[in-house]
Amino acid sequence: MAVKSAQSSYRDRTQEFLTVAEKLKKSFSSVPSVPSSSSKQEGSRSAVSIQSEFNKRASKIGYGIHQTSQKLAKLAKLAKKTSVFDDPTLEIQELTAVIKQDITALNSAVVDLQLICNSQNESGNISTDTTSHSTTVVDNLKNRLMSTTKEFKEVLTMRTENMKVHENRRQLFSSGASKDASNPFVRQRPLASRAAASASTAPPPPWANGSTSSSQLFPR
Repeated sequence: MAVKSAQSSYRDRTQEFLTVAEKLKKSFSSVPSVPSSSSKQEGSRSAVSIQSEFNKRASKIGYGIHQTSQKLAKLAKLAKKTSVFDDPTLEIQELTAVIKQDITALNSAVVDLQLICNSQNESGNISTDTTSHSTTVVDNLKNRLMSTTKEFKEVLTMRTENMKVHENRRQLFSSGASKDASNPFVRQRPLASRAAASASTAPPPPWANGSTSSSQLFPR
C-alpha cells in the first residue's frame, strides 16, 4: 500500500519547467545589451583621433591665414606707388595671383574643418566642452579669413584708383613733351641765351658813351 501511495503522489512537471525556462529566455532577450569595454575603448580612440586631426588642420589654416596676411601687406605697399618711373606692375600681378590661390585653398580647408566639427557633434563620443571649443575655433578661422578677403578686395580697389592717377600723369607728361618738341622757340632758346651772354661780356665799341677808347679815334 505504501508503494502505491508514493506512485499516486508523483507528478510529471517537465512541461511546467520548460514553460518557465522559455519565459526567462524571453525576458533576458528583451533587456538591452550593455556595450562591452572593448567597444567603448574603440569609440574613445576614434574620438581622440578625430580631435587630433581637427587640431592639426585648424593649426595649418591659422598659419596659412597669417602668411596670406603678410603677402597682402606687401601688396598694399606696392599698390600705393604712383610714380611714373617706378611702377611695380609685374610684381603686383604675380603677388595678386598668389594671394587669390591662397584664399581659395583656405576657403576649401575651412569647409573641410567644418565637416570634421559636425562629425564630432554627431558622434556623441566627445564631451560638450570639446565640441563647443571646436565650433569656436571654426568660427574664429572663418572670421579671420573673411577679414583677409575683404582687405584683399580693398587693396585691389586702391590699386585700380592709383592706376588711373598713374595713367593721367603719364598722359600729362607725354603731352608736355610733345608740345615742347613742336615749339620752334623752345629749340632756339639756348642759342638766344648764349648770344645774350656773349654780348654782355664783349667790350663796348669805341663810339659808345664812356668808352676809354674814344680818345684814340678823335684826338683832341
